Formats: sequence, structure tokens, C-alpha cells
Amino acid sequence: MKKIVLFVFVLGIFLVGCATEKRTEYAGIDYSAYEIAARKAQEDLARAKAEQAAREDLLSEEEDFTSEEIASSYGRYTDVTVVAAAKRIKLGASATAKHMALFQKALDNGYKKALRAYRPSGFTYSISSVGAVNPLSDIEVSCILGEKAASDVGQQTCELFFNTITQQYNALVKEAKANAAL
Repeated sequence: MKKIVLFVFVLGIFLVGCATEKRTEYAGIDYSAYEIAARKAQEDLARAKAEQAAREDLLSEEEDFTSEEIASSYGRYTDVTVVAAAKRIKLGASATAKHMALFQKALDNGYKKALRAYRPSGFTYSISSVGAVNPLSDIEVSCILGEKAASDVGQQTCELFFNTITQQYNALVKEAKANAAL
């Protein structure tokens, strides 16, 4: 009996406490500052996308192939890629970031030229620095092709790729030295 009375007494105190408690409504968090920042970020992203689209349009007018054609040249995901050839290219003992930028231009031009000429599936490349003292002094470039393309046009593709890189790099370095940019 004492338990029941005690239970009723505690229940009564609980009910009285809940009924007489003054409830306050909270205003909540003001998200307006976040919404302004999010809207600004979206506008910046849209502006950047528009600028990138304008640059791509400009590039596509200068080039004779489109990105869809490049993407379709890679073949299927089931194609096995192999390193068809690798070549060590010397940029010079005192190579700097400027030399590397010129090398990257030559690399891009060589890639585009080989891609246009042979259209090999899975064609890509990788580069790694192998210079002992100056990491930029020697760069190893690997010509990577799909297995079928490597056996069909691999030698010609990689040869054109490497020759174009070397010729373009030497021409760009001479031009930069003539303009006193190096």
C-alpha cells in the first residue's frame, strides 16, 4: 500500500511540474548568413563553369578533334593497357619549373599529334622524375597503350610521341632563350 501511495504521490508531483512549467519557444537558428554564402558560392561556381566553357569553345575552334572523339578512342574498360615504350628525356642539369612548364607543353603537343595520327585505343602517358641531384633534370616518359593497339601501332605511336616531345621541347627552349624568358 505504501508503494502505491508513494507512486501516486510521485506521479502527482510529476504532473503538477509538467502542467505548471512555463514553456518557452526558441526562435531557432538564423540560416540567412549561410544562405547568402551558399548563394554566392553557387554564383561563383556558375561563373567559373561559364568561363571554362568559353575556354573550351576557344580550344575546340583551334583543334580539329573534339573531346568526345578522344574519349571514344580509349576503348572499353576491359582493355588491358601496357607500357609500350619508355624514354628518359634530359631537361638539363639546371632545369627549373620554367623548363618543366615548357616540357609539359611539348608533352601535350606530342600526345595530341600521336593521337591524331594513329588513334590508338587506350593511349595515354605517365611521367616521373628520375634526376638524381635535380629531380627535374631527367624525366622518364612512358607511352601507355591498349594491348591490341600496342601490337598494331604501338611502335609508330610511341616513336612519333617521343620525337614530337623532343623536337617541341628543344624549339620551346630556344624560343624562350631568345625572348630571355629562361
